[in-house]
Amino acid sequence: VASRPDTDLWAIRPLLSVKYLIQREGGDSFVGEDGLTKMTGYNYLHNSSGFDVYENSNFIGYGFSYDAYMTYEECEQKDEPDRAKMMLRAILLDSEQIEKYGYMFDDLETYSMKEGNSGSLAYAELERECEKRNATAAESFEAGNNSFKAVVNREKDTLVFFSVPYDEGWTAYVNGEKTEVEKVNVGFMAVAVGEGTSEIVFKYETPGLSLGGVITVI
Repeated sequence: VASRPDTDLWAIRPLLSVKYLIQREGGDSFVGEDGLTKMTGYNYLHNSSGFDVYENSNFIGYGFSYDAYMTYEECEQKDEPDRAKMMLRAILLDSEQIEKYGYMFDDLETYSMKEGNSGSLAYAELERECEKRNATAAESFEAGNNSFKAVVNREKDTLVFFSVPYDEGWTAYVNGEKTEVEKVNVGFMAVAVGEGTSEIVFKYETPGLSLGGVITVI
């Protein structure tokens, strides 16, 4: 997947689980005249077939969880470049989801007041948030043609976030039981899991495909 948001929107890449930055040798889209990447947190690895490869030190693996939630009002109070930064700290839920899942999390203000936390959007603070999110990433992740599977281990009930765009064609199963797919962080997906180890399976079918097939046969 090619990910090319503006370089001042660095927080989008860890949120989308982007691990590597690939820069065409001699290109200038990500590298400045000083030879350094325009985004903090990328370490040069090697050159391969005319491309320089950098690794994102703030990488967050698929299937991670949060300790806090924020409301749409809190998110919209921030400028657009800061909203992705906020989503590194707290999952964005609507009012109905907060009523349903809010007990699983601290609200943003409570979380920010806890020892070792901060409401700051400074790079160093968000770097620590990336570390926290990555510590909860799935123990394993496997993608198929129209599906993906992840195994997670949680100490309490929570939501597991996947930076896969939400679509009504997705169906999710947790430990074999069908579960609701929640649209969170504006347009991505999450499912609720309980304490302990959970196997999460997502399957995709184009909406209306089965019905269309039946009509075609008829």
